[in-house]
Amino acid sequence: MSVTIELPGSTMMTPQECGENPKNYKKQVQVLSIKAYDAKAKKSSFKKEKIEYRTRKCIPAYQSINMTEEAYEYMISSLCPEWYAPMGGINKWKKLPIKERLQLHLDRTCKSLGGISYTYVVFGE
Repeated sequence: MSVTIELPGSTMMTPQECGENPKNYKKQVQVLSIKAYDAKAKKSSFKKEKIEYRTRKCIPAYQSINMTEEAYEYMISSLCPEWYAPMGGINKWKKLPIKERLQLHLDRTCKSLGGISYTYVVFGE
C-alpha cells in the first residue's frame, strides 16, 4: 500500500505562479485582516480601522509512505486498536467496514505527521 500525505509547505508561490492563472487567484492568495486602534485617541472615541493584506500561499509538500502488507492487514483486521476502544468500543470496531477501518488508521497517520490530506493506493486490488 502506498500513502501520499499533503503537508503544509514552507516555500511561497512566486508572483509569476500566482499571475499565470487568474482563475485560481483565490486558491493562490490568502487574505488576512487585522483590526487596528488609534492609541492616541481618547478611550471614548477609539478609531477602529480594518487593514487587509494579501500574501501568497505556500506550495504544499508531499510525503509518500510505502507500507508493508503486514501493516495493511493489521489496519483492516478486526483487532481493535487501543486508541479506538474508548471512542466506540471493540464491538463497534468489528462492525466497521474494512475501508472505514483503513481510513481511520490513515487519518491518524496523516494527523500525526501534520498533514492536511492524504490519498492512498492498495496494491493487488
